[in-house]
Amino acid sequence: MAEVKTRPGRDVRAELDKAAQEQALVRVSRSIRRSDKLDGFVVGIGQAWVLLALLDHNIYLNGYAALRLSDVSKVERRGGPDSFMGRALAARGEWPPVGVDVDLDSVGELIRTAAEVAPLVTLHIEEDDPTVCFIGRPVRFTGRSVHLREITSQAEWEKRPTKWAFADVTRVEFGGRYEEALTLIGGAPPA
Repeated sequence: MAEVKTRPGRDVRAELDKAAQEQALVRVSRSIRRSDKLDGFVVGIGQAWVLLALLDHNIYLNGYAALRLSDVSKVERRGGPDSFMGRALAARGEWPPVGVDVDLDSVGELIRTAAEVAPLVTLHIEEDDPTVCFIGRPVRFTGRSVHLREITSQAEWEKRPTKWAFADVTRVEFGGRYEEALTLIGGAPPA
């Protein structure tokens, strides 16, 4: 297992691009204090964000996470297509991991295009609290923020949208099994 640490002069984008080309599983660490390390396959890189097809610890693909490139501090290679993980995903019909058409150049467009791909998006504001996320359907965008009609952990829609500043969003997730379960039970947001 090769580890690549970001040092002065190292190009994180080049490391992530190489992992994408080689279909390598990576563990991504970020400079945000107490933020999660995420395991996945790089399936897209934009000007500001990188998109991972997330690997669940039970060895199946579990949606996508977009991370700010500026937060990525370490990329650890954890195996390629011939590794146990790659072979297990292939046996489950989940290989190779594929990307989705989302905009990775700005957070507003990322959230908007993620909402076109999946019914719910998950916003993380990790610099405030890395243990909390907000799941819902974007209902309005301004130049600097998104209004999110949130759904609770009991799959009940909140009455009023909440407002989140683009500058505060550190991670955007969508297409995972948890969001899928919330959609199955909660349905579409009320008009």
